[in-house]
Amino acid sequence: MATSSIVNTLGAGSGIDVKSLAQSLVDAEKTPRKERIDAKIAQTEAKITGYSAIKYALSELKTAFGKLNDASDFSSIKPSNTQTSAFGVTASTTAQAGSYSIEVLQTAQAQRTASSNFADRATALNGGSAFSLNLSLGGVSQDPIAVTTATPAGMVSAINSADLGVTAQLINTGSGYNVVLTGETGATQSFTMSSDDGSGNAVAGVSFTTSLQTAADASFKVNGLTVTRSSNSITDVIDGVTLDLYSNTTGAARLDLNRDTTSIKDNLKGLVTAYNDFEETLKILGDSGSEVEEFGGVLAGESLLQTVRTRVRGFISNNSTTPGAPIKAARDVGLSLDRNGKLTLDETKLDTALQNNFAEVSTMFTAGTNNKSIYSPAPAGLAGEAINSIEKMLLSTGLIDTQSKSATGQITKYKADLALLEDRMEKLMTRYMNQFSVMESIVGSSTSMREGLKGTFEGMMNAYNN
Repeated sequence: MATSSIVNTLGAGSGIDVKSLAQSLVDAEKTPRKERIDAKIAQTEAKITGYSAIKYALSELKTAFGKLNDASDFSSIKPSNTQTSAFGVTASTTAQAGSYSIEVLQTAQAQRTASSNFADRATALNGGSAFSLNLSLGGVSQDPIAVTTATPAGMVSAINSADLGVTAQLINTGSGYNVVLTGETGATQSFTMSSDDGSGNAVAGVSFTTSLQTAADASFKVNGLTVTRSSNSITDVIDGVTLDLYSNTTGAARLDLNRDTTSIKDNLKGLVTAYNDFEETLKILGDSGSEVEEFGGVLAGESLLQTVRTRVRGFISNNSTTPGAPIKAARDVGLSLDRNGKLTLDETKLDTALQNNFAEVSTMFTAGTNNKSIYSPAPAGLAGEAINSIEKMLLSTGLIDTQSKSATGQITKYKADLALLEDRMEKLMTRYMNQFSVMESIVGSSTSMREGLKGTFEGMMNAYNN
């Protein structure tokens, strides 16, 4: 129990609540200091929130640029054909709009040859001794294939392991096993296979003479011109277009390559939205008069805002690192900043650029490449350079995180100051209580003396009167 409480309980002392008095004196000194430190902490925490808001806005902007970063983002040719069961079509960024007549006369085929029949997959061949297989591919003899496990299954394993352009499968026909050899497509990929028992003779019961399919080239017509290829995947006939042949067409099919720029327009509109959201975020953070809760004005006066804004505006106003002749920058495709810093898109100008200079638009944004590294020294185009710059700003070693880490360090210091203040105030409270306890003792002694003298005088007066 505190000294003042003991004294008051005994009916002595000054009657003053010295504990409350001491606390009031301590609070008078502590409260303004604590409020100043708490305000600094709150202000710094708000700044950290502001830095996070910048990073979020930059991340959204990076995502928007990411949809315009690769040449594949400008793959706007949409192919269609009237006989999809006969052939498939894919178009790359270099494909041009147009229409074609396609007639598939013959798909490319691989030679397929079956061996003699074997009773079982493990039937012993060549008396169980190792032997070799001799392959001639396109008239050229290949290295002998060593069969160390002298069984049909062993032959299959040896042929596939040799990897000479012919593969083998063991097929159970229900009346025995056959090894089926399959070459690569194309007339020049025909082959022959024979066995050698080690003494120059064929292995008894091992032969590959049953023809199942003959090697052949693909034959087809493009706009009436006959073309042959050894593969069914044709990449070098129509620029930027791959034809995958499945079967013969019924007469000629029509192939249309139409340019569809809808996705490109949508991606550019998305960029406009992301940019304007970014700009609005910076305005709110830097406006000391903003009434937006949590974010408004928390970075007012911070040079970081202007640094980031200047860099991002450069993405729109500067020329691309891979400019074309008429298409050099974002302004040439209808992107521009108004006097308030808001990004707008002139769709008419964009349509004209896409119609007349599509390849340059793609190169201006992407440098004509895909999946570029931020560490590559090669020019990356407008969108690529924007992503590289934003990525570097967002790194843990970037300017935003550097500021955030500095602010976090300040909060740690402020909290340490609070702890020191609390410690000093506890010591001050102890000192006040000790001083007031002495005061209570003195007051208590004076009161006791006063009451004693009063009793003596009263006794003397009573004696005198009697």
